[in-house]
Amino acid sequence: RDAVIKQWYQRRVRVSVLFCYSMVSNVKLPIKVTVAVAVIVFLLKLFHDSVGWLFFSGLSGKNPFAADCRSPRKPYELNHKKRDAVIKQWYQRRVRVFLLKLFHDSVGWLFFSGLSGKNPFAADCRSPRKPYELNHKKRDAIIKQSFTSGKVNGQQFDAVVVGSGIGGLTVAAILAKVGKKVLVLEQHDQAGGCCHTFIDKNYEFDVGIHYIGEMEDGRYNRIVVDQLTDGQLEWAPLMNPFDRVTIGLGDEMREYPIYYGLDRFASELKQRFPESEHNAIDKYCQLIKEMAKMPKAITGVLKLMPLPLTKFLLKLGLFKEALDKCQETTESVIRGLTSNKDLQTVFTYCWGDYGTEPKHSSFRTHAGLISHFAGGGGFYPVGGASEIALNIIPVIERSGGMVLVNAKVDKIVVGASGKVEGVQVAQKSNSVFIPCPTVVSAVGVLNTGKSLLDQAVVQSSSYFSTIAKADQVHAGIGALNVFLGLNKSAEELNLAPQNTWAFCDGNACMSGTESDYFTQDNANDAADQEIPLMFISFPCTKDPNWNKRPERQEKSTVAIVTFANWKWFESWDDKPLKRRGDDYDRAKKLIGQQMIDQTCRLYPQIEDCIDYVDIGTPVTNNHYINSTKGEIYGLDHNVTRFSAENSAALRPETDIPGLWMSGQDVLMCGFTGALFGGVLTSAAMLKRDLFSDIWKLRSAYKPPQKKE
Repeated sequence: RDAVIKQWYQRRVRVSVLFCYSMVSNVKLPIKVTVAVAVIVFLLKLFHDSVGWLFFSGLSGKNPFAADCRSPRKPYELNHKKRDAVIKQWYQRRVRVFLLKLFHDSVGWLFFSGLSGKNPFAADCRSPRKPYELNHKKRDAIIKQSFTSGKVNGQQFDAVVVGSGIGGLTVAAILAKVGKKVLVLEQHDQAGGCCHTFIDKNYEFDVGIHYIGEMEDGRYNRIVVDQLTDGQLEWAPLMNPFDRVTIGLGDEMREYPIYYGLDRFASELKQRFPESEHNAIDKYCQLIKEMAKMPKAITGVLKLMPLPLTKFLLKLGLFKEALDKCQETTESVIRGLTSNKDLQTVFTYCWGDYGTEPKHSSFRTHAGLISHFAGGGGFYPVGGASEIALNIIPVIERSGGMVLVNAKVDKIVVGASGKVEGVQVAQKSNSVFIPCPTVVSAVGVLNTGKSLLDQAVVQSSSYFSTIAKADQVHAGIGALNVFLGLNKSAEELNLAPQNTWAFCDGNACMSGTESDYFTQDNANDAADQEIPLMFISFPCTKDPNWNKRPERQEKSTVAIVTFANWKWFESWDDKPLKRRGDDYDRAKKLIGQQMIDQTCRLYPQIEDCIDYVDIGTPVTNNHYINSTKGEIYGLDHNVTRFSAENSAALRPETDIPGLWMSGQDVLMCGFTGALFGGVLTSAAMLKRDLFSDIWKLRSAYKPPQKKE
């Protein structure tokens, strides 16, 4: 239905222009008169299409006076706030609807007419799944292609993308699908950003992909990923419940399973909480559903319209109602529902997926995350997270592009004219300049402004200076990871394909980083306390292909993640990897061992099977994913970051001609946030409504046949 309706509506705008032309094309008049007539006819038709419906919208429908609708007079409402809630809400909504329609009819087609370039999603490009490549050397030949000056000298690229995370790979693949030759440069020794894995002693660990929502066949996420990988990336569902929440340790530990499907989620919670809390559970689920219905396109509109026009519309209050919802904190909403500490924890347990505690995060962001998993739970890429880059890179290469690693870009070169001229790649002997008028930075706004651009350029740029001055727009909290290799299989140890969110007590979730643990002066003092919150996952259980490699048999893996104060490790940031000294090793081992001990109390069967341990701190993150303070989610996801003004400012197109932004900071964090941040950037670059293109493909999308 949408494919028919929306197609008709988009064409209606274009028809209005063609109609004007047809009215005057066969009349031999002076050019000035012809143009004047065309403008008048267009304005008259625009009035009819966008304004006339306000006055003549009810001539052909039902009779509004078919029956006497009078009822006894209700008591007069004397409370001004309640009166205004009715009067002003109706008036404001009517004005907004009118302005939105007027914008679409008269301005929108100038930016996204759908006629300004090839459609990268014109056809379903999926092909039957090829046999999985299990040979590490052959896989490395794709995801570990090292940079050399000889590979780029004499080449002419349509665009250079800095950073090979999913935000950068998405832009590169979409541009490649319309014939652009794109060079992707990655400072690490393999492509993928947070989608990469590492292997040590035959244990393979994912560093950032633990589970993704909305990957059922035919869902928006799945369609985009399918089209970026030619349908070669398969997804395995986690079990239901896909998450479990534990509060406390030992005999006082309480466990709450998290099921997908809001109805199932609510019914399971009602079995575990007293009847007095059932109303709070129902209200919470209703709020999630209401938030899911709110228009998501507003964020895209703010980021794609010309900034002056965006600011004008914001002053009119056009998006006020929806954007005001972004300023409600998760804590204020949840405390308004219940005072039960355990239920508050269950309602907010997964804030670790975006890294901002309930006191500072937007409830709309949190509700969006809950909705993300509510439909079908979590999914994991078959073959592991490295399959993502492995299957996107061939799409980029098909148009002559390349994805090269060990290529640390130390400068985006801006010429005297103020336009981008290319990038400079640091090498041991000298730097290599790669000329290109179009550069996409997918390494974050802070990184780009502080490390890749001359400060004179930054100071003269309204884009970067505005973000730098924005109150509370800063890097998110640092993360600390522990990777365990176990010398027994997941089946022997009874490990399940689900995640555990472990909280030391009922206050840990809501207090977040303001707890005593996070406010300690150093890692040694912090290690004396229980870790307040941890994420525990078993990647080996999620991948159906885990045992296809002989070296993995009778082995399993554990990934444990928590947050850490940057100042605990800041003094070692400039020290070389693996050579940061005994004090650093002691500090990280103290906290890492505490995380292992608490995990073993929840899973005692793994304690005697630990064969391998690796601990990564915030400075480790800085080294491998080029973060600034060990953050894994880019900019902090507080309510200020999602204000109307900052949402509009964090846009794909900068005010430096030729420089674009992509990734987590453009939209929001996580695989899906960075993925659609890449789609948004591509839409801006191609001046094409790619979201409608994807939607049209979805309407004709046939899910692949299920395997027997």
